[in-house]
Amino acid sequence: MDYLEEINSLRDQVSFRKEISLPEKFTSVVIAGMGGSGIAGRIFKDIYGAKPVVIVDSYSIPKFVDSSTFFIAISYSGNTEETISALEEAKKRGAKVAAITSGGMIEDMVPDPVIIPRGLQPRSAIGFLLIPLLRGFGIVTDSDLGEARSTIEKTGRDTSYYEQVAMEIHSGKRIPVIYGTSPFGSIAYRWKTQFNENAKILSYSSYFPELNHNDTMALEKTFRKDEFYFIVLTSGQTEPILRRRIKITSELCNVSFNEINGEGNSTASIIFTLIHKGDYISYFLARYRNVDPRDVAIIEELKERLKGTI
Repeated sequence: MDYLEEINSLRDQVSFRKEISLPEKFTSVVIAGMGGSGIAGRIFKDIYGAKPVVIVDSYSIPKFVDSSTFFIAISYSGNTEETISALEEAKKRGAKVAAITSGGMIEDMVPDPVIIPRGLQPRSAIGFLLIPLLRGFGIVTDSDLGEARSTIEKTGRDTSYYEQVAMEIHSGKRIPVIYGTSPFGSIAYRWKTQFNENAKILSYSSYFPELNHNDTMALEKTFRKDEFYFIVLTSGQTEPILRRRIKITSELCNVSFNEINGEGNSTASIIFTLIHKGDYISYFLARYRNVDPRDVAIIEELKERLKGTI
């Protein structure tokens, strides 16, 4: 499967029916995951508000984790050392544990792991990684996911605009700056990481309204502003006050935002179409730069050199 096929597999991933099994009682949720696996937890945290959610993206876990904590490890390979370390500590503290993985060591570390298909880059398995959370916590319905599949298919029918955006970034050798809108700041971060891994360029992300308390000053006066490419992610759920902030920020700072919208009415549809559009742009940029979007050789070398040091 080439990388474009991996991207297009998202339409099938959103029909995945497995889900996390929730314990009867828990007071908080802690999700451990790194990189392309960990983004699922970040997105979940943005849209789940019933209980506190903490994201762990290191070896250690918060001091509050105990038997009242629902601890979820997410690792596509099942062998991510930071996530394994965090999971081991959570088990020692008596936390209720679960996992989403395609196998590896983590499969044997929890009583009932959600096993997802292998053969993809972790970042290309975002549907498989996220759907079990959304289903298990009752955030989405079959109807929501049906709409998401339809809008993903629609997005993929004509990708010429996303190719054009990639060309604009490439031709000017510009650095993408992606601004999300609350509660989808994690989607902007997903775009940032896709530019990093797929196209092998640095990128930056933030979100409205938070960025108006810091980025605004830099937007007006930063060095070499014309070397950045500004994108803002919106949807039909973007609140009027946030749209007004975007407009005023653009005017005050003399910045043109390329606005890209999430499609559909459901949160699931908006999330997955915004993800899909970002994936396409980063893929086309990789192609223009003549780099392999699947290549993560330096990351693998880093992991190899770290062996035996932990």
